[in-house]
Amino acid sequence: MRKKSYFVFCTVVIVVSNFLMAVVINDGEEIGSNIFAILVALFFIPGFLWAINNGKISLIRAESCALLMLAVISVMRLINRIDTLPPMVNSAATIVALGTGVVLIVVTIVRLIKKYK
Repeated sequence: MRKKSYFVFCTVVIVVSNFLMAVVINDGEEIGSNIFAILVALFFIPGFLWAINNGKISLIRAESCALLMLAVISVMRLINRIDTLPPMVNSAATIVALGTGVVLIVVTIVRLIKKYK
């Protein structure tokens, strides 16, 4: 997570997979979530790159895990649009994603509380 290529690769995966879901593999579904995921990835990439350039890696550890999770979920959604994955894989990925999300939210809240004390 100390290299720019990690963040750039995750962002490219998020943008490409969500673009494909919105335009190419769209089965009449809403594209709002795809556009939102693309915007989130593009919004945060400059901050990640700034942190790497300035040696502030510790500030973005939790957020980099969230970026990786967003990339994995985007790819899984793309695969599920093309051909359905087994329910066990989808259930396990959902549980891991929800657990990681809860942990990242708690980490963010703890950081905010420590910052303002």
